[in-house]
Amino acid sequence: MKSIVKFALVAAVFTGFAVSDSTSFTIHVVGDSTVCNYKDSAYPQTGWGQVLGNFFDGARVKVNNVAIGGRSSRTFIEEGRLDDLMKSVQKGDYIFVQFGHNDRDYSKEARYVEPSQFPGYIQKYVDAANKAGANPILISPMNLNGSRNVFSTGDKNYDARGMMQTVAKNNKIPFVDLNMKSYNMYNNTYKAIPDYVTRYLYKSLQKGEYPNYPDGVSDGTTHFQEMGSMGHGVMICEELEDNLKNNANLSDGAKAALTALVSTIKKRYTIKVQTNISNYNGLITQTQYFPAGSPMTLRVTPNGQTFQKWVDDDCNELSSQMIYYGFKTPARNITYTAMFAGGDACKKITHDTEDSSDGGASSGDSGSSETTEIKIDQKLCFDGTADAAWPSPIDMSSPEISDGTTDTNHEGFTGQGFYNIANSAYSTATYRLTSDQSAEKARVMVRYSFDGSANRDMKFTIDNGTYDVAFPPTGSWDKWDTAYIENVWVDALDFKMSIASTTSDGGPNIDMIAFDMKGVYRTGCKPAKVEGEEQSADPQPGNVDPSQPKDSSTTGIAAKRLNAPALRKNGAVFNVLGRTVPAKARPSKGRFFSK
Repeated sequence: MKSIVKFALVAAVFTGFAVSDSTSFTIHVVGDSTVCNYKDSAYPQTGWGQVLGNFFDGARVKVNNVAIGGRSSRTFIEEGRLDDLMKSVQKGDYIFVQFGHNDRDYSKEARYVEPSQFPGYIQKYVDAANKAGANPILISPMNLNGSRNVFSTGDKNYDARGMMQTVAKNNKIPFVDLNMKSYNMYNNTYKAIPDYVTRYLYKSLQKGEYPNYPDGVSDGTTHFQEMGSMGHGVMICEELEDNLKNNANLSDGAKAALTALVSTIKKRYTIKVQTNISNYNGLITQTQYFPAGSPMTLRVTPNGQTFQKWVDDDCNELSSQMIYYGFKTPARNITYTAMFAGGDACKKITHDTEDSSDGGASSGDSGSSETTEIKIDQKLCFDGTADAAWPSPIDMSSPEISDGTTDTNHEGFTGQGFYNIANSAYSTATYRLTSDQSAEKARVMVRYSFDGSANRDMKFTIDNGTYDVAFPPTGSWDKWDTAYIENVWVDALDFKMSIASTTSDGGPNIDMIAFDMKGVYRTGCKPAKVEGEEQSADPQPGNVDPSQPKDSSTTGIAAKRLNAPALRKNGAVFNVLGRTVPAKARPSKGRFFSK
């Protein structure tokens, strides 16, 4: 606290505003999937709002992160999320707002915001904050695609950064230029280190690196690992401090509020990372500047060298694994060294003692706003072994909310029955689902049947994405076929999936759906066991802090043999992998998975 008080007094003298060390408030964070909280099962995927609390004095500041994936500035408001947030906002609180990634995605009409309308929606957040006596701070989206200040999509330009900056200027409030800060970091500071940003900051993981992704994952350049989001936290603090010193456009009220906010930013320590060899040419974690108590990861990817261990500046061995994570930053400047065979012997480095006045307390994060505990009839939970190609089967027989019935009067269904939506062009049903991980382009299979001469097409809304799905007749109510939904956006959270009929005949009977990604299931159930998965041990024993995320979806699973479903299409019979099923192997009752 001593260092914080000192900084607060300096800030007060510099700005001419008084700062009370007892002032407390909440930072409310609004944004999309690059900002939101993620489940432990998605680690190391992390939004910057999830780690923001590490940078502020937890005795004075609470962080309430209500960001949610897949939302734009418009849809967050249309879903009532801003209204819900404002019920908890108190006078003197702060509202951090970052949108722009999804707003510019014209390929998804449900979330797209015309450039001419974007400033108006951002203004609505400013107006809501002002009405409540809170302090709005606008944050431009971090760099995702290498552009400086224009988000380029196809032949369209979407200057989210510039538009947010203009709104901030017009309202005389702080503007945190995370877009330019991250651009300069990625394209200048790290330019000489090929693949560093992709491999160590973005969510691009190779096989065996993290327990939650045993097969690896490439999430493009959209989502971030914990260290990437921690870096964004540093940039946000630097921008806030810079606004206080250099933003002459701020109103007196905005400057006073920013002074109080900056006074709560915790001291940051230098975390230097090096090797014991002079010719090292692989990847290694770069020097960081984090507050005490912050989560820290040391990573090294050798290029021909033989890694031995990580040591601290006292030559204490920390780990023999190339990825050492789950430890907390100490309250002092520190040096970590990756030791390689043939390199110099470890030499102790003189350093300061830990700052006993900096206890490392942080405001932490608020947890996901979508994690309300839901109870469900366990009979609806899948308890067999799923096909590795479709590892997340979901029984559709009993929605949480519905216009229809759960029936069992036709052959071939797989679970507790099938769902028979009411015969109306306006019938709907809603299911609560949970995803332990995220994907930008998931695929969903829908198993259905109906007898008729015309399609019974439907709309599927999965979280915030709406998809038109064609359902041709199957020839009989007892003959089941499959339809597929492509390029489905899924985030690691609890969400709603709804289906809606579009014809007066309603829709088909729907038996089940399955995602081509692991860890999606009815909320209140557990992830399905998947064919071919074996029980595995922690790949980094002894290296993980008990408070750090564990693999909750891929361990302790005993593999069983799958009996793939028989599905009819154009007179032929296929299994879920799209392969023709020999006549002698065709199950008479259409049982999908082994029990």
